[in-house]
Amino acid sequence: MLNRIFLPSLLIFFCWFGSCSRQSRVQDSPLLAYFQPTTLTDTIHLELPAETDNIPEGDTIPRVLFFQSLGKLMEAVDYVADSTSSVVVGRARFALNQTYDACLVDITQSWFKHQSLLLYNKQTHSFTDRVTVAEWYGGDGGQVLTGSWLTDYDGDGQKDLVRRIIQHAMLISEDNEPLEKFDESAELLLWKKNSFVATPVQDSVLLIKKYPIRSVW
Repeated sequence: MLNRIFLPSLLIFFCWFGSCSRQSRVQDSPLLAYFQPTTLTDTIHLELPAETDNIPEGDTIPRVLFFQSLGKLMEAVDYVADSTSSVVVGRARFALNQTYDACLVDITQSWFKHQSLLLYNKQTHSFTDRVTVAEWYGGDGGQVLTGSWLTDYDGDGQKDLVRRIIQHAMLISEDNEPLEKFDESAELLLWKKNSFVATPVQDSVLLIKKYPIRSVW
């Protein structure tokens, strides 16, 4: 009778132990090694560095490793997605909360420049989302410049994103004279349901004034 009780109990124990061992062997994504851990401050201004800026060089990430590790997360950035000539540099990694880290990455393709925040779930050991925080792209007729501010906008204790955009275009006036046009806008992305979610902006003029970005024109 004792053996009948002991053997099933022993079997359950080994099954539980094996499950725990497998969970403990789950490893972080190899991409994380390319991002320098950084302490998150109250507010971070995210924009493309100028040539005169003194910033750490960062670690160059192999293209194949980067794009294969992220799967479809980079497909929305069509001018750099899975490019054979993109230069990818890991900048920083910081904790957003107990579950998620954010990894800041630079991608350069020709003269196009891009920065994304990659959201990493520390419990599932996987990248779950991506959000554009800075970029510079376009052509001779017009360009788009983006920069962001990472801050607790709504005061709930979680970091949000204010994303600023400047669109520049060269047009021809009715007198056949070149006409330069600028359009500025602001987007608010609040942290909800483990991601940055686009939220309607009540006063875009206020956001534009409060969260400036450095112009290249």
